[in-house]
Amino acid sequence: MALWEATSGTWINLLAVAFGTLCGAALGSRVSLQLAQQWRRWLGVVTLLLAVQMVQPLWQLRLGVFPAVMPALLALVLGVSVGEALALERRLGAWLRAAGSSAPGSSFSGSPHSGSGPGVLAGTFVLFCVGPMTLVGCLRNGALGDADLLLVKAGLDGVSSALLAAGVGLTLAWVLLPMAVFQFALSAAGALMAAGLPDPMASPALVFSAALGGLLVLSLALELLELPHPSSVNALPALLLAPLLGWGIQP
Repeated sequence: MALWEATSGTWINLLAVAFGTLCGAALGSRVSLQLAQQWRRWLGVVTLLLAVQMVQPLWQLRLGVFPAVMPALLALVLGVSVGEALALERRLGAWLRAAGSSAPGSSFSGSPHSGSGPGVLAGTFVLFCVGPMTLVGCLRNGALGDADLLLVKAGLDGVSSALLAAGVGLTLAWVLLPMAVFQFALSAAGALMAAGLPDPMASPALVFSAALGGLLVLSLALELLELPHPSSVNALPALLLAPLLGWGIQP
């Protein structure tokens, strides 16, 4: 797979954050939280549409007489059980709060009036790079050459970077370097996973794993729309179980 095909989503994501940072720094506090909330909800609608498209293979693939929805549910149940036992969501929340307050006088609230300093940059990196959308999007881009999820993420990160840069200015641009390293590494991992397959899109195990990731994206879409949703963070271990369950999947 060509380099651009495997990493296109990350390049566009980085450009969106850079553009959002420039706009936010120029607009300052003129970006209202009410407008930002509307942007977030519309991104939720687009994310929901993409998630519905991503999970379609679960109805087409089968495990014996059962549709692939059943092993996907099993992977989620087991994965969430592990995630709850490890308290992944609580630990991530604590990490995000600690990253946002690590510098004296800084805060990470996601508002146009956030403080400045390394604490905000650390918190911004966590916001942009730690979560199912980054993990699934980069692996999907690297393995299948499909950047759709990262394009939606680029829209969300662009809005978030504009809001944050309204408070901290162009300092926020420093987050682009660790963000690029992290996401390119994930895309490379996805490409390595698919390297031994003549046609990754024809591999039922890989397609099943990508579709299972779509269920986590669906949860994220509900969160963006401020609707009741299961924890996508605690469900992350399900992505590790997906390839194991996927070997018995057939078209």
